[in-house]
Amino acid sequence: HTQLLHGHTHTWFIFYLKKRLFEPQNKEVAQKLGIATALMFTVPITVFYFCLTFVFHEKEDPEMWAGLTAVVTVNLVIAGYVYSAFSEEDEFTTTSEGDAAGPRVGAFKQRTD
Repeated sequence: HTQLLHGHTHTWFIFYLKKRLFEPQNKEVAQKLGIATALMFTVPITVFYFCLTFVFHEKEDPEMWAGLTAVVTVNLVIAGYVYSAFSEEDEFTTTSEGDAAGPRVGAFKQRTD
């Protein structure tokens, strides 16, 4: 019974994720996520076999060195994805009058005295 319930929950989550990801305002995010996912799958494997065959073939443990380069490559892809996500323009830019989300508070509040 719990196996069936877990499968149902997983299916619902995938449906919800697809629904949200393919909404028009999320198109750019979905593309970026798809590209990053494809890069995380293909680039490290390609780098691993390239380094194993051509770069580290004369070393004592070529698999270890090629695996290390694949791990570094995955981390570079993740860092690139995070950088691109944080460098996006914020759609909730504020104007001098404040924004539609509410009044400015804390460090963003402007003094009037």
